[in-house]
Amino acid sequence: MSSHEAPLGPKHRLVQQARLLARERREREAAGLAHMEGVRLVEEALAAGVEVAYLLYSPDLAERPRGAELLRAASARGVPLYRATPEALERAADTQTPQGVVGVFRPRPWALDDLGPGLVLVLDNLQDPGNLGTVVRTLEALGGGGAVVAGGVDPYNPKVVRGAMGSLFRLPVVKLGLDAALRGLRARGRRIYVADAGGALSPWEATLTRAAVVIGNEGAGPSPLARQEADGVVSIPMVGPTESLNAGVAAALMVYEALRQQA
Repeated sequence: MSSHEAPLGPKHRLVQQARLLARERREREAAGLAHMEGVRLVEEALAAGVEVAYLLYSPDLAERPRGAELLRAASARGVPLYRATPEALERAADTQTPQGVVGVFRPRPWALDDLGPGLVLVLDNLQDPGNLGTVVRTLEALGGGGAVVAGGVDPYNPKVVRGAMGSLFRLPVVKLGLDAALRGLRARGRRIYVADAGGALSPWEATLTRAAVVIGNEGAGPSPLARQEADGVVSIPMVGPTESLNAGVAAALMVYEALRQQA
């Protein structure tokens, strides 16, 4: 295993870059790089064939069997490895417990043609990173075709990366404006539905095979354009007095129903 012998301090340029990538969307977009941390996420990224720019690791990581294996696997892939002081690793991390390793990777440039045949979710200005991470993880778990992020939270926000738990490295997640996304999906033979309260269709009445469902902003709901372009509005029936469901939960129910229909 090859790595830089002298441990990097908190002011080293790679530590500073990792810190900026964790905190600033504009830095991620300008550099075409993103931030991850923790042994499991780095393992998932390597297994998925993601391009890892470099890893910062604590000296004690190499003393643990799983950590040593992770570093060997990264080295075999030609990933640059840098020992970091505890202070440097803490500075580079997005959490208080980075588990001994922080990584910088290059996200894949997904396009609409990369989406699979399963249900696609169009995320219309979603704001909560936790919701987006949940949606990506659920889509992969239930055979969804992928997601289109139309405005809102950055899909490579570190909270999204952690919440998706590796699914973001494998599932197509396309960044595209809403109008272009809807036109492109329809041109590829998909029906377009909007998920919203008061719709005429329940999920099991809509045909969700070869379809795309728009999940709207947590507060404002779907945008007027999505409503205008949709083939129908799908609502999840509720028997209690609750007005609406969390966007991640609503998305999961839609994807599960699509899986049921496909089966």
